Amino acid sequence: MPSGSTQFRYTQTPSKVLHLRNMPWESTEEELVELCKPFGRVVNTMCNVGANRNQAFVEFADQNQAISMVSYYASSSEPAQVRGKTVYIQYSNRQEITNNKGTGDSSGNVLLVTFEGVQPNDVSIDVIHLVFSAFGFVHKIATFEKAAGFQGTYPIY
Repeated sequence: MPSGSTQFRYTQTPSKVLHLRNMPWESTEEELVELCKPFGRVVNTMCNVGANRNQAFVEFADQNQAISMVSYYASSSEPAQVRGKTVYIQYSNRQEITNNKGTGDSSGNVLLVTFEGVQPNDVSIDVIHLVFSAFGFVHKIATFEKAAGFQGTYPIY
């Protein structure tokens, strides 16, 4: 790693929130927590952010845990990796993560869709995922039958 980027890490103001770049776009919150949990308790995350959905934020219980993770990867010969892809870690300018599904703000990201004139077996989960992933990362798909017809909920981040 170039010494300039290592020096940049040490001159940033530490925060208990870390910013991770170059994440695989299909990475999950669970993978992010797995990467971070050896350094402390993760209290909040925000995944698949940025124009390319390849960035994430992780908030530790305290700042020393975040410092531990940044220091470890700054001096390690093995870079941080998720799904075999090198991930770049730096302190965030945020002091806490405020807008993610853990805060209850995600209700605006859940779509309720009613399919009219369609039987439940006519539409596969794969087709639904393909259609809605064009609008963002589809976190989960739930389908059910109601009086109004075949419906589904789709949290999109």
